[in-house]
Amino acid sequence: MKPDAPNLKGALDAALAAAKRLAPAGAALVRLESRRDANLRFARNEVTSSGDVDETTLSVEITLGQRHASSDTNQLDPASIEATVNRAIGMAQVAPEDPEVMPPLGPQHYLKAAPASDAPTAALDAATRAKMAREAMGLPSGEGLQMAGYLEHFSSRQLLGTSAGLRAEHQHTGANLSVTARTADGTGSGWAANVSHRIADVDPVKVGAVARDKALKSAKPTKLDPGRYTVVLEPAAVAELLSFMLFAMEAREADEGQSFFAKPGGGNKIGEQLFGPHVTISSPVGDPLLPLRPFDEDGLALSPTTWIDKGVVKALSYSRYWAKKQGKTPTGFPSSVLMAGGTATTEDLVKGVKKGVLITRFWYCQSVDPETLLTTGLTRDGVFLIEDGAVTRPVNNFRWNESPIQMLKNADALTRETYRVAGDFLPVRVPALRTNEFNLASISDAV
Repeated sequence: MKPDAPNLKGALDAALAAAKRLAPAGAALVRLESRRDANLRFARNEVTSSGDVDETTLSVEITLGQRHASSDTNQLDPASIEATVNRAIGMAQVAPEDPEVMPPLGPQHYLKAAPASDAPTAALDAATRAKMAREAMGLPSGEGLQMAGYLEHFSSRQLLGTSAGLRAEHQHTGANLSVTARTADGTGSGWAANVSHRIADVDPVKVGAVARDKALKSAKPTKLDPGRYTVVLEPAAVAELLSFMLFAMEAREADEGQSFFAKPGGGNKIGEQLFGPHVTISSPVGDPLLPLRPFDEDGLALSPTTWIDKGVVKALSYSRYWAKKQGKTPTGFPSSVLMAGGTATTEDLVKGVKKGVLITRFWYCQSVDPETLLTTGLTRDGVFLIEDGAVTRPVNNFRWNESPIQMLKNADALTRETYRVAGDFLPVRVPALRTNEFNLASISDAV
């Protein structure tokens, strides 16, 4: 995708000018994104669908005193821009007053972030997607596997401006390939994925091979009783459970006593040692493997933040409103998170287990108790018994009930290498880890 840069900036300026002319006593925040999303699906060893969508969206938010409202359009001609501004003004005039509304930001200083946009990813076409799918499905004869998967990629250019003089721009791309393999008898299932902002980092041959290997090795699982086990969690499982904790690390919820990070009697747990010294979680700027957008949705400049340092809670996220109320500096919401690795290899994690379980990933995860962050979900696509430091056989899937807090508290080893994992929450890089007393609560009949 190659957006017309002057047109996008011109549309942004036109919307702000219209807001100033039509609501001179008001304030405006304008967001503009030009984005291409493309995908390819395959199942039963053949391509089933392919899609490619280009769209530009203009969003205008108008604030009139304590009242505010927004309106969107995908048309950038002058009449459509003015109509969108008028709609936002009209809705703001009748909206109820919002005591927490914050005025649009003025100019910000943004730190230089690692490049997040990759030209080959932006230019990827349907023929190349099909080629990658064929490579991912490259089935050796005699395996009898059914392969399915999803390849998606996007390119985006975002502009943001306010009537107070803020201007921000960011370009980024992304690509994600996930592959599932099933054995012919339906008893074995394997999964693997690659995600990056560069399509060159997504290796379809390797992803397909890992999924096939997991499927073959997980076939005809034997029974393992539920219980509390030492488990080795692969990065996808770590990221899935960790996301429930990351989402809860908001200062307001903690200060109001509504989250795990609330301190009994009032306040929050900033400064408390909650985990071992091997747990460090941050949102860095300049990480080339996990590029960080240098501003949040309101244009607030993001700074490198260490949320947990050697097990100690160092920061919670503060919105602009809550920071003002509490006399703190706003952090904004992070656009990516890195959990630092340890010193082990994946082989080391397994070797340190007398009896335990290796888990590929989690699925269908749900929050159970926000105060303890207890979460439940299912294992999927490869669960294996570990005995005396070696993987010995496939076992059944489980429903588990566990908290990310306990996962981190009971972790005794992390891989040195970290891996980028796709998710609905936000981009993360995490290690694989070994943790103890993990509650595999009941057997699941799912493959």
